[in-house]
Amino acid sequence: MGEFISFSSFLIFGINLATVLFYYVFYRFHFYHYTETVLHSIAISFSVFSAGIALAMQASILSIYPYPNHFFKAFILSASVEEIAKLLGILIFFRKNQDDFSVTDGIFYGLVLGGVFGLFENILYFIDSGLWSQVLRSITSLPIHMINGGLIGGYLMVFLFSGNGLVRWIRLCLGLLICIGFHTFYNYALFLDIYPMFTLPTCLLGLFLILEFKIAKSRVILPGNVLKLMEMTVEEYQILSRHNRHEGWIQNVQKNINLKTIHLFQFPGSRHLLLAIFFFLPAIISVTVWIIEPHWINRIFPELEPKDYFALFIIYPFLLGFMVFFGGVINPYFFRDRMLAVPLFGSVDVRTGESEENTALYYIDWNKFFIPISKIYEPNTKAEFDLYVGVKMYSHITGKILWSKETEEGNCGAMCKLDQIPIRFLLHWNLVRFRQNLKNLFIRRSFY
Repeated sequence: MGEFISFSSFLIFGINLATVLFYYVFYRFHFYHYTETVLHSIAISFSVFSAGIALAMQASILSIYPYPNHFFKAFILSASVEEIAKLLGILIFFRKNQDDFSVTDGIFYGLVLGGVFGLFENILYFIDSGLWSQVLRSITSLPIHMINGGLIGGYLMVFLFSGNGLVRWIRLCLGLLICIGFHTFYNYALFLDIYPMFTLPTCLLGLFLILEFKIAKSRVILPGNVLKLMEMTVEEYQILSRHNRHEGWIQNVQKNINLKTIHLFQFPGSRHLLLAIFFFLPAIISVTVWIIEPHWINRIFPELEPKDYFALFIIYPFLLGFMVFFGGVINPYFFRDRMLAVPLFGSVDVRTGESEENTALYYIDWNKFFIPISKIYEPNTKAEFDLYVGVKMYSHITGKILWSKETEEGNCGAMCKLDQIPIRFLLHWNLVRFRQNLKNLFIRRSFY
């Protein structure tokens, strides 16, 4: 019996290590080709630190509430504690020299930290269940830890490159809640023993797609040192980029210039296709055996439950094939250069003392926006704004003009910040924008 347990533990450790290496290599060649050995080592050491923090927090909670129910264990004891511990490790990893990194760096080294964190967790918590259940848990919990680490790293870098204020905390908390939510769903289903058929594709595919969008967007965000030289926060850079796209749309329409379409998706390369087929084939073979000769499964794997077979040999290979095929198909330049056929315009009245002017609003990010103006204002000039969506006016909203600049063409623009987040205006604005986007799908093809 001891020999079996020893072999089983050794096998599970090997499977965990192979899983971490597979996902590391996948993301290493998927989007992050430049790495430093020293940073790898530091990330691994901070993953040990995060695991220690998680263990200490869990021990403290259990000393107060020693007999938690399944939901408490899934949401608080596991998901919340572990994701917060990862956040602390990644924060300390990047905080000192944050300007030397980019959002892409945050995602990749967050993946490394999350993967090693999950490896340590699986080593420390070998569950007292069948071998196949442990194998399934190992190959599914590790990518969830790893992807969550990447997402937290990305959200944290945006947080560090953002200006002071409430909005940066809202963004970070929303990102953390996404990771905690998927982690809770996975753990709760695991405790109830209902997770392979539905939970596995939901968690892995959901997190994979969110991370893909995060990776694509991170590629068009400037590193911290460049943003610092430009004296901009990351949200100001993104707001200004969107403003420039809208102005580009106006100029193209006026000059009757129709540039090439920039698509959201890129077609995968032949290497992606071959690797996807490599993973799809075992899934197809396993389905065929399941349908034609199901007794072979009991003969070859007598201790393997049907749900575990379906998850291990059908769902999981299919998910890997899907991830390999669609990894990197989201076009990052879609988020930087694309322009819908007819963008949404708003109107703004700006009052500063005795001065007042009316201008256009193309995009608002929570409580910040960029507008064309007629003159240069002093930094942090107090102002009052009337915001319009169509004929609906949201009046007397206080704020300030953070800074204003003049372009090479002689046009002036100002970055503005409202004192409070205009919730009602944002709801109305986004509803109208959603309707406009639907119309754009049927009016004409998108262009630059």
